[in-house]
Amino acid sequence: MESDEAAAAAAEGGTVTPAPKKRGRKPKIKEDSQTKEQSGGKKTKQSVDEKYTQWKGLVPILYDWLANHNLVWPSLSCRWGPQLDQATYKNRQRLYLSEQTDGSVPNTLVIANCEVVKPRVAAAEHISQFNEEARSPFVKKYKTIIHPGEVNRIRELPQNSKIIATHTDSPDVSAAASILLWS
Repeated sequence: MESDEAAAAAAEGGTVTPAPKKRGRKPKIKEDSQTKEQSGGKKTKQSVDEKYTQWKGLVPILYDWLANHNLVWPSLSCRWGPQLDQATYKNRQRLYLSEQTDGSVPNTLVIANCEVVKPRVAAAEHISQFNEEARSPFVKKYKTIIHPGEVNRIRELPQNSKIIATHTDSPDVSAAASILLWS
């Protein structure tokens, strides 16, 4: 059919350029990375527990150091603060965390000191043996501040690391006081 069109175009004095041919193989249809085949050939998504187990097995490969520190309440914001001490194998650094409660107890701003192991110092077997139910021995509470409303953002004054600013969008706090300063 293409030759008929080319002959007709040539008879009229025109030229026909053939469409470029597709080269190579057809791309393989990639399977969703979150699916796996079961015995019946059906594909199902991996459960959250399976993904977590897979991640936990890769922790020693992915990270130089890991500290798992459970809080009583969820944390909406966290921020690293200044480095306090520097030693041969670890640094001590400030860590700011918030705790958002259900209203039965006040929301808090937690100031903690965290011992961070330097890269390529921690042994892989220590990293892989963390307990997700326990609090890390590397994170120690330094101070807890009762905060009016939830803490949405934490910032530190660069000129004075002892002054912290927090932001809340709680209706309990007036719009003028949505940014609070702490020392």
